[in-house]
Amino acid sequence: MDHWYVSSEGVRLRLQYRRSDRTVPSGSRPDPVLLIHGMGADHRTWAGTAHALRHAGHDTLTYDQRGHGRSGRSPDYLLDDLAADAERVVAAAGMDRLAVVGHSLGGQTALRLAWRRPELVSNLVLEEIPPMPLSLDQVHSPADLPLTPRRILLGAKQVVESPGAVLRYDRAVHDRVLPQFVVDSAWWERLRRTPQRTLVISGGPGDFLRPEYLRMVADAMPDARYAELSGGHTVHRESPSAFRRLLLDFLDGTPS
Repeated sequence: MDHWYVSSEGVRLRLQYRRSDRTVPSGSRPDPVLLIHGMGADHRTWAGTAHALRHAGHDTLTYDQRGHGRSGRSPDYLLDDLAADAERVVAAAGMDRLAVVGHSLGGQTALRLAWRRPELVSNLVLEEIPPMPLSLDQVHSPADLPLTPRRILLGAKQVVESPGAVLRYDRAVHDRVLPQFVVDSAWWERLRRTPQRTLVISGGPGDFLRPEYLRMVADAMPDARYAELSGGHTVHRESPSAFRRLLLDFLDGTPS
């Protein structure tokens, strides 16, 4: 595994690039995959998914978003700056074509990267992406939900499994990012012009992003399909086998 740091607008970002361990015929190697984590996590949330991708022939690129993991912090966490960070990471890795997978906040980063560089992104996977609301009460923060036993259990599980991610996370990210989720019809118009083949994944009705909102995202895009799994907001960790199977089938072009 190669890992190094790059600078993006004065913020140091830590990235990791790993080659596939599978031998494939010359000229038939699948696109590499960039995996972008969500708020409060770091690149290690993708460890199992990245391993499955490499076993299937994909090289993988991961990094810690600004304010997370071993990457630097910044005064502001603008969504477009996060996309610029992703673009800088891809350039540092020397990639000119790749699939992009984003979870939650990372989904917004992935989508905005596809808007910035449509020729760069071949396929797009948006796992539990919070859409821009069409009305003020459409999308809620996890902090607004009741503290159920399940949420307590998942929070404790994250601390046990990824203590470094929890300790290094800049709590200001939440406070800076959340106010950017305002009613934004232009976001939806741009969504309708997103050309990439896209998979939108919901974790079902057990968490703060209602499946119908994610279905609306898929329906708005020219070449997207919607899939619903169990597991709540962190589908890739709570339903890993189903998530990886769905992801690999999509990237391979296997019909649902």
